[in-house]
Amino acid sequence: MKIVSKYKDFYDFIVQDHDADLTYIRHIGIVTKYFDDLFKKQNINTPYYSKYYGYSNRFSYKKGIGELEFDNFIFGIYPFVYSQPILRIYYKHIPSGTVEDSFIILGHELVDNLLSDNTEMNKQAYDQLIKLAQTNYDTYVERYGCKETKVTFGKRNIEDIKDAIKHYVWKVDCPDIFYKIESPVFTKYYDELYVNGAYYNNWPQEPKVGNKDTTHYVTDISFMKLNYNILKYWYNDVFDLNTYINIENFLWSIKQEPEAKPDNKTKILAHGFDLKTSFRKM
Repeated sequence: MKIVSKYKDFYDFIVQDHDADLTYIRHIGIVTKYFDDLFKKQNINTPYYSKYYGYSNRFSYKKGIGELEFDNFIFGIYPFVYSQPILRIYYKHIPSGTVEDSFIILGHELVDNLLSDNTEMNKQAYDQLIKLAQTNYDTYVERYGCKETKVTFGKRNIEDIKDAIKHYVWKVDCPDIFYKIESPVFTKYYDELYVNGAYYNNWPQEPKVGNKDTTHYVTDISFMKLNYNILKYWYNDVFDLNTYINIENFLWSIKQEPEAKPDNKTKILAHGFDLKTSFRKM
């Protein structure tokens, strides 16, 4: 497979195809039709939640200053759709009362330790999570000169934490969405991933699929050129030869010519009958 793209991506280096007979023109596109229902809540083991679908999970709050919430970034690499868990941190700016937020992309080890059945691993992971939030808050205070210089994120039962985060860690086998959006790679659209980033100055003017103004998905992107590493939790899963092969297989599948459907006359002739007499030719 020969990849034509302004930017390199992680799977470009997995295979060196010097005699490619397939070309992938990886040029950013936008999709304005909505296809989340193809992978949303497919079964009880792979629930799809985010703050936009009514799942409330803010688990720590004190004095209106700091609040934590699990959330996710959703992306797809054929044939799978993935959810990358993140920790959002909300701050109330004193004395104006305006709320700011930032987020931390969570890695494999921390999340798996939070979800572990080992109590000690749970505790260590929870302490690490709070420390990350506290450091992030201290940076916020320093940047904005907030009068409230410290905040303590209140302790919560680890089972509550597990219940909150598990809804944001999933992978769904869903090839249908890739054929709907006509691309082997995509992300749902998030301002944080694109605004002022590599693609910001050459944003597509026309949607790839759909005709409305709302952008739901961004296709044919290089993950390495997004503003943040949204592969962090799934890196070991996607940095694999199968990723390259799956993308190549998708591109081959959409290049196949549709099966010819002969008309009735052609069918009659193919079975040896004469069109005028309806008798088989001898």
